[in-house]
Amino acid sequence: MTLPLTLLALLATRLAAAQRVIKAEIWKPQVADNSTTVDANDTLSTRSIGTLLTPRPDRSLYWINITIGTPGQPQSLQLDTGSNVILIPATGSSLCSSSLIPCDVLGSFDSSKSSTFSNTNQATGETFTDGASVSGNWIYDTVGISGASVTSQLAILGTSGSSITEGVLGVGFPASWPTLNHNLATQNLISSNSYSLWLDKASAASGTILFGGLNLARFTGALLKIPIVGSTNADGSMSYNQATVQLTQVSTLNGLLPVIQTPLTYSENAILDTGTTLTILQQDLATSIINAMGAQYYPLGSTSGNAIIPCQAATNNNGPSINFHFSNLLTGPTINVPLSQLVGTVLGSLNGISYCQFGIYSAPAGAGWPTILGDTFLRNAYAVYDLDTHHVGLAQAVYDSNVVDNIIEIPAGGIPTGIVIG
Repeated sequence: MTLPLTLLALLATRLAAAQRVIKAEIWKPQVADNSTTVDANDTLSTRSIGTLLTPRPDRSLYWINITIGTPGQPQSLQLDTGSNVILIPATGSSLCSSSLIPCDVLGSFDSSKSSTFSNTNQATGETFTDGASVSGNWIYDTVGISGASVTSQLAILGTSGSSITEGVLGVGFPASWPTLNHNLATQNLISSNSYSLWLDKASAASGTILFGGLNLARFTGALLKIPIVGSTNADGSMSYNQATVQLTQVSTLNGLLPVIQTPLTYSENAILDTGTTLTILQQDLATSIINAMGAQYYPLGSTSGNAIIPCQAATNNNGPSINFHFSNLLTGPTINVPLSQLVGTVLGSLNGISYCQFGIYSAPAGAGWPTILGDTFLRNAYAVYDLDTHHVGLAQAVYDSNVVDNIIEIPAGGIPTGIVIG
């Protein structure tokens, strides 16, 4: 007997729940246009020729729906693997009233309407890597996600800020406070402080995150586990702040032949971060890749920063690609990023050619910027974050939307080994 796909999907969802796996959709919001932004779906005929406009970064970030309080008040928050805080805008605060955050669309929290709210009366502030900042108070309340409820979750109830445009759900390493994913594990809703990400292709509106599990149907080849790079403390213990991994080779391919390849001595710590829309590489390497892929810096004449590429490259399925290799050169994972997945938001036209944002950003030389593998990289990888054992699993993502989920639990011992698909 052959079961219909809808029934198979329902069975897979129930199996995930039985295995203590929490599945949640992550999505890219449709934000109202403004005078400095062109939507990827806008026509260029209405735009001035010769000027490229600046895209809003919150069009490309990935968001997740949760509730906070009892009864739950819906919130749409930016999912950030590089942060460890939950930031919720307070109803009626300047974060909402000054239009920093579109609270009428994304939600805000009215603590007076929650029976489980607890205020620590401890003021706090947070500054993010993009320079945005927020001030507020530490609070405790119940957080709901995909039918699961975490009690006494610590969060920042934001009341004021600068350049902050969204609330945040940080799922990075816990600091002196527990993250949501940490509490999911300690409250026995999942078996380990782990999650896996499938962002889907650049043109897709949504992907998924699995807390405590991974989906065998969303990648191909071997899921290879590599260590997260920590820092050594004075007493010899290790600290982990980001999902930083060792990048050991980068090459561009034209067909099967490498055009650019880093030397065998190349090694760079790279942060895997959903909170960064682009992939940030050091200047020399980024410049070589930008040139090899047919992109160019913008403003024209720049030697670092943003790059642009003709939008028609998005349909070039036989174009060049980039291989990112990690850890051991013989046994570590390699993720291939095709040119078509590096073509971003439509910016405008120059000399009659439509240009889009290119997915590689060049860090200014000597500025001390880290290498960050953001969403333009992560969309091509199936990434498993195991924060308990300090490992990441990487495999090549599969984009087939008709595939039936095959979800397994990530046990307390860490990411399962020996998984090969296809």
